[in-house]
Amino acid sequence: MNDQQRLEATLNEARTGSTLMALTALEEFVKYTNHPQVLAWLGYCLAKEKQNFSKALVLCSSAIDTAPENADLYLALGRVYRLCGRRYKSLTTLRKGLKMGRNELIVKELTAMGLRKEPIFKSLERDHLLNVFAGRMLTRFRVR
Repeated sequence: MNDQQRLEATLNEARTGSTLMALTALEEFVKYTNHPQVLAWLGYCLAKEKQNFSKALVLCSSAIDTAPENADLYLALGRVYRLCGRRYKSLTTLRKGLKMGRNELIVKELTAMGLRKEPIFKSLERDHLLNVFAGRMLTRFRVR
């Protein structure tokens, strides 16, 4: 198996969730190359396995700066944001990646995160106190 095939296999491991094995291989690859996909998926593996979110965000962001048209990089960054607990940033990043190109993993990720319900008072902002309170009350009484 040549280096290119090993790299693709490692990236597929990272995409599908085998991050521990992918982490060690990507740490070796990053010594030889600064390929954007290597950086982005190394960032995701660091976030998932070692909870090193600051370094993961830097790696993913620098990868996107290098190749902003690659939807796969947005998937990695969106997953890192989700692991950090920044749901809104994750959703916007994944949607931006979807605009770059159709990626089934991004679609699955967005579907798994779920869609938010419409605000009760559409003329007000979503995070307005009335919308938040009315939404919580209606959900609690199972009306919505």
